[in-house]
Amino acid sequence: MHLITILIVLCGLLSFYANGHTYYSLNTEQEQLGHGFEQKLGIPLEPCLDGQWQFQGGSMGDLAYRGDFDSDTMINTITGSVKAGINLVIFGGSAKFSMRRKVTKNRNSAASAVELTYEKGSYNFENRTTKMAIRGLLNTDPNQVRSRCGDSFIHNIKLGSRIYVTAKLHFKDRAKYEWFQTKIKVKFLFFSKTFTKTKVFQEATKDAVYTIQVNTDGGMTPELAGLSKNGTMHCKTDNLTPCITYADNLFSYLFDGGDYVDDLKDEHLNILKYEVESYEDSGHYDLAYAGQAAISERYIALSARLRSYQDLVYDEIERLSAFKAVSEEPLEIEQLAARITARNTQRIGLEQAGEYCAILPGTTLCESRIESAIANVD
Repeated sequence: MHLITILIVLCGLLSFYANGHTYYSLNTEQEQLGHGFEQKLGIPLEPCLDGQWQFQGGSMGDLAYRGDFDSDTMINTITGSVKAGINLVIFGGSAKFSMRRKVTKNRNSAASAVELTYEKGSYNFENRTTKMAIRGLLNTDPNQVRSRCGDSFIHNIKLGSRIYVTAKLHFKDRAKYEWFQTKIKVKFLFFSKTFTKTKVFQEATKDAVYTIQVNTDGGMTPELAGLSKNGTMHCKTDNLTPCITYADNLFSYLFDGGDYVDDLKDEHLNILKYEVESYEDSGHYDLAYAGQAAISERYIALSARLRSYQDLVYDEIERLSAFKAVSEEPLEIEQLAARITARNTQRIGLEQAGEYCAILPGTTLCESRIESAIANVD
């Protein structure tokens, strides 16, 4: 992997940084220029401003190895700056929310990830005016304006792509995972075809499942989609060859003089992150002083409680699926399938609770829905 080559080809080594709080984009369709934002909760709201998109020049590329890191560290690393750690949209963004678990270690799985990020540039929101419908509400219902528009707005978005190639070792239980972490000092889980397993390594991983997977925030070119069309590659640890070959093919395309850089087009890019500015700082005093904040900070605690159970259930689905993929015993496959089905039912219930709470129906109603979903998690 030639880091210098990738950086030179991807970018002119120019970068654009703006002041303000930066948030990781979960692509909830509200992370757009001109949308309102509530900074205490870290959530985008409705579009409240009209204006023009202006492209900011400069691009930046980066290749990094992320070994043995958890999901919170991942989020903090890729955002650049985070306000009080609250940078995940509460109750929302389930697709990218689950992705952060796919590329990091969890309760029963060790992980290594190679990350390739490309930022094409940024768009600012200029010549801004308050939307007509919002102006009409300012005199009649200013509190509604505050609840719909928040105290800030999204003034900058960064477009680009981020790809993770992740290797994981899934263990049957927490004890085996901890024993591996204690006995084996291997942190880089991408192995070569000439990798020689020691007796200690073989003993520590004999019941584990090795996987290679690709996850993206943009950057899914047709060729990469073809390479990863079969999803996660699962291997028993006594035969890692299929997974090693798969990783080699991915790296050959992405890094080692491959065609990925040439294939990457604008249509493959997503919003990676966005920045917000207060209405007061931007001179939108009509919105800055509209009504009183009506969104309870209790939502933050409720979202964190929900997320902890979503993490538990998602991690279990990934682990069970890994063992089912390599099992050759019909009875074991049947038992694992039944357990996966049960966990998926729990996952859906938790997601539905999150979707309900995302409309901010009131903390009492939200908490009731969350607790009902959690009660079904065993």
